[in-house]
Amino acid sequence: MLKHVGTVLCGLVLVGGSIGVGHVRTVMEARAADVPYVSGGVGADDREELLAKEKDYNLKIVVAATSGDFLADVKIVIESARNERVLDATMEGPILLAMMPPGTYTVRATSDAQTQTKTVTIASQGQRQLDFRWDRKP
Repeated sequence: MLKHVGTVLCGLVLVGGSIGVGHVRTVMEARAADVPYVSGGVGADDREELLAKEKDYNLKIVVAATSGDFLADVKIVIESARNERVLDATMEGPILLAMMPPGTYTVRATSDAQTQTKTVTIASQGQRQLDFRWDRKP
């Protein structure tokens, strides 16, 4: 048992050393159903990384407070016109990029128990952007 714990700790030290101190990666790539998406953008480096990937996605969702401060941990639910849930994710930062099949979708964004709903139509070419803003007390 102790040998196993030591091996795991050694592996964590080796992996941790290769990541770098002081940088937390917040750009998360994933797939929900058949919808690939990436979320993040907390720091300038992550926003640059997402900007470089933007061309590969046809839906961009940006979440922020009305003051302009970016938000994270916003729950996003996207449903097709047939009310099928095609994406259900919690954003790792203020930007979510998704590659949606052409069609019309309902997008619900929830932050601090406040839900906003928007409809978007995705064409076969181009990118659509949805912006969600919430009032925050200072």
